[in-house]
Amino acid sequence: MALAAIVAGILLASVLPGGLAGHPVFAQTADSSILFAENGEDPVGTFRAQDQDGDAITWSLGGPDAALFTIEDGVLSFRDPPNYEEPQSAVGRNDYRVTIRASGGTHDVTVTVTDVDEAGDVTISRLQPQVSRPLSASLSDVDGGVTGERWQWARSADGTTWTDVAGATSPNRSPAPADEGMYLRATVTYSDKFGPGKSASAESANRVEARTLSNAAPSLASQDRDGDALVVRSIRENTAVGRNVGRAISATDSDDDILFYELLDTPDLRDSDGVARFTIDSRSGQIRVGKLLGADSRTHLDDPDEREDEDSTNLTGDPSLPEDEDADDAGNSEYVLRVRVSDPSTASATLNVIVRVTNVDEAPVFSEDAPTELWVGEGTDRAIFWLQGGTERIDVDADTYAVTDQD
Repeated sequence: MALAAIVAGILLASVLPGGLAGHPVFAQTADSSILFAENGEDPVGTFRAQDQDGDAITWSLGGPDAALFTIEDGVLSFRDPPNYEEPQSAVGRNDYRVTIRASGGTHDVTVTVTDVDEAGDVTISRLQPQVSRPLSASLSDVDGGVTGERWQWARSADGTTWTDVAGATSPNRSPAPADEGMYLRATVTYSDKFGPGKSASAESANRVEARTLSNAAPSLASQDRDGDALVVRSIRENTAVGRNVGRAISATDSDDDILFYELLDTPDLRDSDGVARFTIDSRSGQIRVGKLLGADSRTHLDDPDEREDEDSTNLTGDPSLPEDEDADDAGNSEYVLRVRVSDPSTASATLNVIVRVTNVDEAPVFSEDAPTELWVGEGTDRAIFWLQGGTERIDVDADTYAVTDQD
């Protein structure tokens, strides 16, 4: 469960230079440091404010990590549950800094995301086990510090009642004739950084089938109309994560085998931080957006910390790209992927896919530090801007703002 902090702040009236009614300010009693457990969806904290004049309080956020939070009626929340293992703060750690503004009064808060004990995950290497074809099970635990793995395979006729397979205590095994028609389960017990006694398991998606003596490899010929082992898909820049990239990559198989699709590790698959730009559905072959991608080099509108990504790198190896396909120009907004489809016998076919990110007309945006309030002192003829809720006064020429157009 998330740790929710209830923070009470009393706003006091102040007077600005020049006789202007001042911004309220937070009292010293307001907390400046909050602990919040990762993956939590509860509010981070509730801030209460009173205005001496009885005016309604207007809440807003500032600071380097403001884009990761929301505030409504004083309730501060993360937009998305934070992940301890993948911090998104401006400093790249689990300390998030945000400035809470209440009708101009400001209070700086640091939210520290804490680690929690998360369950491990086991995967089995093939959707369709086959007699005498090697299988492998693997464990991943985001908490780290995994030691003392002990494996046990079991089998079941109905997927509910399981019997341990004698001697099957390695993560790797080849199904035996006795496994034919059975589901398989791999279970591991282990220790992680939170301590011993952890357990995780996975079951095969299908029953073990007899080994195919005569097997035809899957074919991607229906996708590759030009015979050069290459297809092209297009998406608009800033397409939301999870959206489809064109139609699915679809293979045929004369044996009617269950097919498994995967994206091979090409230079364009991940960005410099290791984030996957694209994903693929292992059963349907549908490629999907893994992160926001842009056709511009400027900052993305909705997330000031997300640089639009347009790097692209040439692909080497088989199948090779056509000679007239230039995919190694960093800035051409093309991403070269490689899709492999395989059947239970591990026979496979491979296809190159170029994803082209097309430009869209984007509205210009104000700079992050653009002023939000304009005050004119009584008896004066000069406007002043109070930045970040009244913490900094800057005298400027009226109607002067910084604006950027990404296009």
